[in-house]
Order: sequence, then structure tokens, then C-alpha cells
Amino acid sequence: LVLGLFASSAYSQTPTPTPKIDARTAQNMVERVLKETSAIRGLRIKNAVPSGVQSRAGIEQMVEKQLKKSVSPSELAATDVFLKQLGLAPANFNLKSYYVKMLGEQIAGYYDTQTKKFYTAQSVDPLQLETVMAHELTHALQDQHFGLSRLEKWPRHDSDARVAMSALVEGDATLTMSRYMTRNPLRFLGVLGSALKPQNSTQVFGSGPRILQESLTFPYLKGMVFASNLYKAGGWAQVSRAFTVMPQSSEQILHFEKYLAREAPLKVAPRDLSRQLGRGWTVLDHDVNGEMGLALVVGEYVREQGAAERAAAGWGGDRYTVYRGPKGAVLVVQDCLWDSPAQAREWREAYARRSTNRFGAPPRQREKVQVWSAARNGVWMEQRGRRVLILEGTVGAFNPTPLLAALWR
Repeated sequence: LVLGLFASSAYSQTPTPTPKIDARTAQNMVERVLKETSAIRGLRIKNAVPSGVQSRAGIEQMVEKQLKKSVSPSELAATDVFLKQLGLAPANFNLKSYYVKMLGEQIAGYYDTQTKKFYTAQSVDPLQLETVMAHELTHALQDQHFGLSRLEKWPRHDSDARVAMSALVEGDATLTMSRYMTRNPLRFLGVLGSALKPQNSTQVFGSGPRILQESLTFPYLKGMVFASNLYKAGGWAQVSRAFTVMPQSSEQILHFEKYLAREAPLKVAPRDLSRQLGRGWTVLDHDVNGEMGLALVVGEYVREQGAAERAAAGWGGDRYTVYRGPKGAVLVVQDCLWDSPAQAREWREAYARRSTNRFGAPPRQREKVQVWSAARNGVWMEQRGRRVLILEGTVGAFNPTPLLAALWR
């Protein structure tokens, strides 16, 4: 688990020189901050947490190793296709390179659940490091009491459940960190002053697609709101209980009342259209976008304040499947269930606005199917009751009519 610390939005071509920290200083800080963090969070220290110092290159190697361990090549390829086919990332975007370099840039320190050790970046502002320690050492306390390793075995093919788990873990740590910062006014002012210094520590992060930036910050920002709601409902004991009764979806993170009501996501079964697509077509991966993900997909092209969020708020469940075909052809199938036909219609209308804005032209109507196309990209969308099907892929590479018929059966 790592904390991407988004310390400043002020950029400079020449970064402010950052002091280096030695191993002894880091260990002394860990012992002091862990003790105070334990008192704030109400979780006793079961074991000491050793520390180590890593270079930026070492941190990038760690990120690459973790990525290789947790994400398969087909999953990475499917995400790449999804982002590009839906117009969420440019054609020349390198997803793996961005992820590794961005986290290498952002990470000032991290807690390793395998070694039970806290690592700090070699060059880091001590004031910035102290707040990072408060966050990451909360992870150490979570690990000692709840066993974070079990949470790292994410549900396969359900990224939305993964986001929900991450939002609890990171939201708890971010709330604890904020309490740590505000406990001492001088500490808070020092961190604020450090954050306002010109630096280039967010240049890689800021160069990435909006959907990735929002996805990466969601567990920290929305997770903190979720953790705050837990705290208001029953103090730190309620936050701790959530590690037993875990949130199941980003919907439950965004709508606390749905977590309390245990409103479970509707499961949408994957459907393999390889036979209907024909020779040379294969499934790369299937996954769940969830309320958060669907709002970001629409929000890329529908920028009116709150419009995308309102359209996604009636989410019941979804699944998307990514296919790759001959000669570089691709297809993304989105199968979404909504809480009511009216909310399904609201989603369809929002996705229609998104597609019209993306392609610069209104849809053509083929019976009940709305169609958009430009160059080699096309969208086919149909609603029946509270279910909406969307095909998005390479024009001319497949016949959408039998594919939709197979999905409706």
C-alpha cells in the first residue's frame, strides 16, 4: 500500500532542491510518529515498525514489481484498449510507463505489508515525510489488527469492489493523517508552507488522462469522507468494524446510507461473444466499472457540474468485456443494470450526450438502437427496461445486430 501525496499544483521547470534523510533519522521519526498515530487512531502498537531508505529508482522498481504481481498482461492490455477505444486516453499513451513513473514521482514513503517495514524516499522534505508517515503507519496499525495482506487478494474481474476496499483502507489512513496534522498548529503550518513551495513533484501525474487521475485520488478523497461518516456514526470503533463488514462497491462509498443498508451490487454475468464475432477474436478481460467508473467515462465528455455523477447515481450493477480481433480491431461491450427503467433512461441519455460530444454529431436511429460513428470508431446503444447495452469498437470489423441479439437472449 502506498500513499500518492499530491502536495502541490504549482509547477516549476527547476525543482526546489530536496534534503536527503538518513536511516537513523527516519527510524527515530517512525518511532515517534507511530506512537502518536496509535494514540489518535485508538489501535495499540503490537509490533515495532522498522524503516528503510530507498532511492527514486528503487521505488520505481518496487512499483513495477507490484504491478507485475497484481495485474496480468491481458488485464493491462484490456485497460489500455478500454481507455483508448472510449476516447479516455490518447492513442500514443503508455499505461504501464505512466503508472510506474507517476508513482515513482509521487511516493514519499510506503508501508510494505510483506516485510512489515516502512520505506522512505531518500530525497524528501522532512515536513512532508512526517505527514506521509502518519498515513503509512496507520496502514501498519491496520495490518497488525486487521491483516491487510488478506485485502490485497483483490476480487478478480471486479475492480469496483477493489476500489471500495481501497477507499476504506486509504480513507481511514487519510482521516488519521489529517487528525495528526491538525493536532499541532505549527506542524500544520509547516506542512502548508512546504506544499506551497514551487516543485515539479506532480508533473507526471498531471500529464495523465483525467480518468486515471480521478481514479487514483478517489480512495483518498472519497475514502476520507466515507471514513468520516463511519467515525460520526460510532467513532473509531465503527471505522474498525468496517474492516469486518467491508464496503462492496464505489456506490457504497459515495452513498453512505447504501453501505449502512448493505445494498449489494447486482451481479452481471460475463458473456463471451467470441463465437458470434468469428475467427481471430479473443476476450482480453472483463471487469466492473461501478458507479465511480461509469461517472468518469461519461464525465470525460459531459462536463456540466454534477451531470455525470447524477446519471451514474442509479447504478445497480455492470460488467464490461474487452475483445481484440484481426488487424487491430477491438470491441468494448458494456452491460449495465440500473435501479429502475427511469434511471436506465437517464444513463442512456447521458451516454448519448457523451457520444454526441465525442463524435461531434447526433446519433442515427436503427430501430431501437442509437448509432454514432466517426473514422474507424463506432457506438451502438440500446435500452430495454432497466438494462442498457453499449457496443463500442472498430467500424466494419463486426456486425453489431447479431451481437446485440445474443446479449439480449
